[in-house]
Amino acid sequence: MTQPDGIILVTCEYPPFPGGIGTYAGRIVGSVRAAGYKATVVAPRYFEFSKTTIEPDTFRVLRHHQITSVGIARLAWIIQRSPRNRLLLAADIRSVLLTYMLQPLHRRPYRAMIHGSEVSKFKSASPLAAIVRRAYGAADMIAANSQATLNIFSGNFGVPRRGVVAYLGVDPIWFEQLDPPFENPHLAALPPTARIVCAVGRIEPRKGQLETVQAVAHARKLYGLGEAIFVVAGRAEDSSYAEEVVKEAGRLEIPLVATGRISDEDLRRLYRRAACHTLIAKQLPGKVEGFGLTLLEAGAQGCPSVTTKVGGIPEVMGTTGAMVDPNDVDGIALAIAKYATNSVVRNRDGAASRNRALTFTWRACASTTFPELARLNSNVQKCSPTELHG
Repeated sequence: MTQPDGIILVTCEYPPFPGGIGTYAGRIVGSVRAAGYKATVVAPRYFEFSKTTIEPDTFRVLRHHQITSVGIARLAWIIQRSPRNRLLLAADIRSVLLTYMLQPLHRRPYRAMIHGSEVSKFKSASPLAAIVRRAYGAADMIAANSQATLNIFSGNFGVPRRGVVAYLGVDPIWFEQLDPPFENPHLAALPPTARIVCAVGRIEPRKGQLETVQAVAHARKLYGLGEAIFVVAGRAEDSSYAEEVVKEAGRLEIPLVATGRISDEDLRRLYRRAACHTLIAKQLPGKVEGFGLTLLEAGAQGCPSVTTKVGGIPEVMGTTGAMVDPNDVDGIALAIAKYATNSVVRNRDGAASRNRALTFTWRACASTTFPELARLNSNVQKCSPTELHG
């Protein structure tokens, strides 16, 4: 192949849809284009988002998390007509399957990005697992969002012929400070002196919002946390679980503010205002926190996190914040109380978290994924997994 002039990215999640995979796909494309290379994107169309930006060479012909005959036909046409010297990346498991199925037509090598929960699902010898195994096995590179994810992949699918760890990044905008007031009316109504504990992300059992409610109640009872307010910002991935979180907060008399999805600007204000950010992640059957992007975004605002030693989280956290066992409610409560009642400790660990976040960039993620793109790789400082473990 001649010198690559850019990439083709296939993804079944893409901005403006929120979430780690969509954010990853959008930022990889942005990094490649910022370095002066071409990027052809095949992504889903989202009718529910009216402000979807029209981008050049972006074909919204797929369906979110769905494989359809129309999508397959359009994807095949787009890949076939794209220049042969573009590197092909499948950004999620459905995209890997699509790219693999169409390889007899496009006859291109491809690489795959893997995420924690996706590769945790397939341990059985089912027909689908066999197809997924072949699709990943045909990739010329497996890029993982953490060493933990790569280890899970190797255990379930075998050691890849070429495997790299491409840590996710954090946008520079997350380091910018914004003054009040909040745009969201629920957040704007919070008392100025309230001690806020926040959890950001999808509301689902894997994220541990229920355990956080219990820990906040424990902290109030044993560690003098007082009238702490628990703010949950994110959409309900599991509606029955979200209802359970609300009921548990009521039973324990914990003030709970559930905002739903809020703007990135309000997220930055929330991180800066909160005593700490929590991600009490748990490893469940077929689900694991492969990275934890909110940990970096909170850290960029000087907000320390209370989180758990699960999946790729230790690689993101290093020695910053507080990491506890997901079943240690007392340990979680103590860590939350430490940040909520001691501003010196909160500010010290918040500064360390910010410095840590500065070491993760999307350009470094893209350069690891596409080492052939020379301009993308120039002047990029990369940390080894050992260095990132802290």
